[in-house]
Order: sequence, then C-alpha cells, then structure tokens
Amino acid sequence: MKQFAAALLALLLFCAPAMAKPKAGEILPDMEIKAAPLPAEAAYLGLPEGAKSFRLSQVKADALLVEIFSMYCPRCQASAKSVNAVFENLTARPEGKKLKMLGLGAGNSAFEVNAFRKQYQIPVPLFQDGDYALHKTFGNVYTPTYMVLKPVPGGKGFQVLHIQEGPFGNGEEFLENMLRISGVR
Repeated sequence: MKQFAAALLALLLFCAPAMAKPKAGEILPDMEIKAAPLPAEAAYLGLPEGAKSFRLSQVKADALLVEIFSMYCPRCQASAKSVNAVFENLTARPEGKKLKMLGLGAGNSAFEVNAFRKQYQIPVPLFQDGDYALHKTFGNVYTPTYMVLKPVPGGKGFQVLHIQEGPFGNGEEFLENMLRISGVR
C-alpha cells in the first residue's frame, strides 16, 4: 500500500501544472548532472570516459534537446516509443552530431531511471534527479516536457529556445521542428 501511495503522490506531483516554467529566450544556469553516464552515453555526449558527474556545458553539442520525465508518469510511459524513434532518427542524421538528446528523471533515483530505461528500451541517455534540483531549475514543469537549450557563449548558461509540455504528436514533425528551432540545420 505504501508503494502505491508513493507512486500516486509522484504521479500527482509531476503531472500537475507547472509553477514557473521558463520561457523561450530566458537563460538557465549551467547545471551539474550528479550521475555517472554509462559508457555508451558518455561516448554519445562527448564526455570523458569514467566521468562520475558532468555539467551540461561539457556535452559536445551545439544545442541540447532535454526531456524531463518521471518513470511514474503515464504520459512519459506512453511517449517512450515515440521518443526512442525521434532519438534513432536524430542519431542517423548528420545534424545528430550537433543536437544531442538526454533525459532527466524528475524525482527519480538511479534505480528508477534504470528500471524505466530497461522496461521501455530507452536508447536516450537518462539521468536521475532524485532530489528535484534540476527539475526546480527547469521550473517544476509537467512531465514529459521537452526543451531545446543552446549554450550561451562564455559559459554563461543555456538559452531556452523552445519548451513544450506534454507529449508531442508526429515524431518526424517534432524532430524537424526541433532541428529548425535549434539552428543546427
């Protein structure tokens, strides 16, 4: 019963309305991901092998497509197949070297993120945000939320180019829009 209550609370918290989401044009700080990427994730993101944590500014990309998800969010679960297809389509294109994807599990532990990754066969690099620190920086947004972030010159954070709360429709249209918005095309 306690597990059900915890899952229900997480569902209500992360599928609830956002309190102060950032708007396009706003600058977010450079954030530290306090999780070690898997070897394939480190290679994809251009991070040093064996890194125990990293900053978003260390990702070798011109722009980032970040998904904020929760393993307890039914919309995130239902969107997993579409997100996988977008990632696979992106990485098959030349623009995939400039626009990189990653996911942050709002309120999720490493165990929960790994369970989500395994159950839905997620190829996107996923990282835990068990203490909600990153989720708060992203404005306590709904899950799922997708943001396109572009590094600000001089290491002064990331400019929000786009924010979309909730699942996207057509994956091909979504990807084309993200490539255009990010400026990598």
